[in-house]
Amino acid sequence: MFDLFKIKLFGKQPVAIISDKLLEKLIVRDYENNADLVRSKFTKINSDSQAGKNRISADILKLSDKNINTLDRLIEKSNYDSRDIIMLAEYPRCAKIGFGELDKSLMKQIFINDFIEYSKWLNKWFWNF
Repeated sequence: MFDLFKIKLFGKQPVAIISDKLLEKLIVRDYENNADLVRSKFTKINSDSQAGKNRISADILKLSDKNINTLDRLIEKSNYDSRDIIMLAEYPRCAKIGFGELDKSLMKQIFINDFIEYSKWLNKWFWNF
C-alpha cells in the first residue's frame, strides 16, 4: 500500500524486495514437483548480492509462466544483463514504451499498473480468493 502512495506522490517506481522465504514460496507455488531442479538452476544466476539474486530469480519465475523449459534461457539472459529480465517482469508497460518523455500523470498510471500486476503475481494465492 505504501508503494502505491509513493508512486502517486513522487512518481517513483518501486523496487521489488524478495526475501529468501518469499522466493521459496514462489518456487514451490509455480514448480511444486520440480522445485529442487529450479533451485539448482537458480544457483547459476549471477548477482553481487543475495537480494539481487532473489529479485532476479523471482522475475525469472514470473516470466517463465510455469514453463520449466524457459528457465535456462531466462537465466542466461539475466546473466548477460539482468536489467532486461527485471524490466520485462516488474515494469512490462514501461518496457513497451521505452525511455521517452511522457506526461507525468500518464507515467504514474503506468507505474501503478505495473506495480499492481507484479503484486498480484507475487500474491497469486491471495488474489484468487
